[in-house]
Amino acid sequence: MNAAQLHRDSIIIDGLNASWFLNDSVIERIHQGGTTAVNATIAAWHDPAGTLEMIAQVYRQMDKHSAIALLVRSVDDIHTAKAAGKTGFILGFQDTSPLADMLYLLRAYHELGVRIIQLTYNFENRVGFGCQAPEDKGLTEFGRQVVAEMNQLGLLIDLSHCGPRTTLEAIERSATPVAITHSNAASQFPHPRNKSDEALKACAARGGVIGALSFPAMLTPNLPAKVDDYVNAIDFLVQMVGVDHVGLGPDFMEEMPQEVAAVVLAGLPVDVVNFMQSIPPVQGFASAAEMPNVTAGLLARGYSEADTQKIMGGNWLQLYEQVWEPG
Repeated sequence: MNAAQLHRDSIIIDGLNASWFLNDSVIERIHQGGTTAVNATIAAWHDPAGTLEMIAQVYRQMDKHSAIALLVRSVDDIHTAKAAGKTGFILGFQDTSPLADMLYLLRAYHELGVRIIQLTYNFENRVGFGCQAPEDKGLTEFGRQVVAEMNQLGLLIDLSHCGPRTTLEAIERSATPVAITHSNAASQFPHPRNKSDEALKACAARGGVIGALSFPAMLTPNLPAKVDDYVNAIDFLVQMVGVDHVGLGPDFMEEMPQEVAAVVLAGLPVDVVNFMQSIPPVQGFASAAEMPNVTAGLLARGYSEADTQKIMGGNWLQLYEQVWEPG
């Protein structure tokens, strides 16, 4: 089977996309790339009121684009999206700021369709410590309560931006497998946002999945990055933790308004911000519309059709089923 046909036939899952989903072209590009489902970041630093507004806005976008998009609440919805030729949108947070100090909001967000929540962004919050925090003291007492409640509700825990100790403690404490939705191996490319071998192996050992990140600043020193560099990152993770525990987590940030990007990068050194904003996108994988190039790249690298399907979406699908719908 050729790459284009395999891509069309497969369930393709983008493990993390932080684009501006209120922009119509973003939804259209994701669908154009043949993505069956996407973990769509709709909140991070937002307070509860701001989070509720974002959820409502995304609902409106799903209605507006109902011919090509639908809201995912279950694994069955992902299969429905595939059968209908649509893209399923999984609501996700990249921080627990939307909780404030109210643990019970987790249930409310779950009822509204949220299925994936990252415990921390770059710095310290009420739950734990991010990868840019000066010191990582691990999960707080509230953080331990959040982990337990997320397990109970069937919410997938994401540890991508968490600091080293917070990451390992959350993996150990969680009763269900966790995700590192968008990070690479620090042993391949050293960066505070990339994960140690210990963390990656611990995640996989508990049944979790790691989504390879395509953001060039955390992918390769040889810029401009190319789609083959992204396949290298995937391959490195597969060699470390096995093909059953690796997926895609590109972290596209398409059409993000300047004022939103400023909040995303807040707190980082000026030189780091300037560097990140000046980096050219990955050649051949600059947009979600180019997702088929990854399928082609894996096949060209020698991956079997079955293993390519696991990486392109099958592993995320299995993890969602295990966490969202525990037997």
